[in-house]
Amino acid sequence: MIKTTMERLTSRCPIYDTVQQLLQSECGSHSAEAYDDSEEKAVSLDIGAYQARLYRSALELPAEWDMLAGGGLVFLSRNYLLAWEEALPEGMETAYVMLERFGKSIGIASLQVLDFRIGDALPRWAWLNVGLRVLVCGAAQVSGPFGFAFASEVEVGEQAHLLQLLLERMRKQLNTHAILVKDLPESAFPMLGSGLTKKGYVPFHFEPNMIVEVDEGWDTLDRFLEAMTSRYRVRARRAFRKGNSLGCRSLTPADLDRFQERMHELYSAVADRADFSLVRLQPGYFSRLKAAFGASFKVIGYFDEDELVGFCSVLRSGLAAEVHFLGFDEAYNESAQLYLNMLLACIRTGIEDFGSRQIVLGRTATVIKSSVGGCPQPQQVWLKHANPFVQALLPRIVGLLQPPTENTENLRHPFGAD
Repeated sequence: MIKTTMERLTSRCPIYDTVQQLLQSECGSHSAEAYDDSEEKAVSLDIGAYQARLYRSALELPAEWDMLAGGGLVFLSRNYLLAWEEALPEGMETAYVMLERFGKSIGIASLQVLDFRIGDALPRWAWLNVGLRVLVCGAAQVSGPFGFAFASEVEVGEQAHLLQLLLERMRKQLNTHAILVKDLPESAFPMLGSGLTKKGYVPFHFEPNMIVEVDEGWDTLDRFLEAMTSRYRVRARRAFRKGNSLGCRSLTPADLDRFQERMHELYSAVADRADFSLVRLQPGYFSRLKAAFGASFKVIGYFDEDELVGFCSVLRSGLAAEVHFLGFDEAYNESAQLYLNMLLACIRTGIEDFGSRQIVLGRTATVIKSSVGGCPQPQQVWLKHANPFVQALLPRIVGLLQPPTENTENLRHPFGAD
């Protein structure tokens, strides 16, 4: 039986007969440094009634975690975090924090500690062999605001205050050089963004997340296509005809094991062409997700006879379908319009298999994603460095390193207004 974090701590220090005594000691003469040899630590925050608890594995997270995550944020769920840990990229660690007030859980933060080199993340700066140990609040591997969640009674202004204080404590606790708050949506800019700006965080702009809002009448892909203007409907039908040159089917768990190395090769071919990449997946990631989510995770493979030449994946996240990682052989992209067929297959999965109200297409390739109904949702990343000299130069550094974005003036409008 797996012990909880607090059980492990009290078992190592039998002088504390109750959790309450341990928490009181953290606010008094004893400190968390007494447990430096443990994998998990109770970390105290001296902000009145608040107490933070740090966990180093999703195995240890209590049930309250999923309650605060809201149930619909799949990349914040314990189920996903466990699968992610099983295929953790090289050079990454995980950490999770629960924030309590008067013994009630009121907030969570999902953190990643990432050792990376700027030249690896930004291919156009490959010559810049500078390493950095970063505390990431969120999921470096996907687009979206999956770093934290608070109970409804915590006001947004207080969330910004608690978040920046918590992250600064975790930066010191986990010995990192910088903090990256990932993918705050536009709705969070006014309060959370201004609160972080006051504490020295610098915004880092990326391409927007492209999202398809599914009309209630679109219960099949055909009805989705019928709602398009003729120009885009014809384009989709043409892509289907070209795609018929390839075999297409859902991959079973056995397939995912069999094609594991080939899938990693195809995924890497796409990742190598990206302008920015914080992390690289490990082989076996898709098998672990399938084992964790079953029918709520679908991988579609494309075959030239018996050879796998492409794949795409979709993960159910509450009422949304998250279009996840994909990979393909570029040689087939023009002849079979493979990428467009993949986008349409993911939309079909979201509508017909998951009954989703949103299809989250992710970043990059904004123009082609807009041609299938994706609308841009602006997001920002916020960065802060611990070194005062580097922090003073950070706005200029961010300006130099910021990856290029596609011109949103070229976005398509397949349901009218083009």
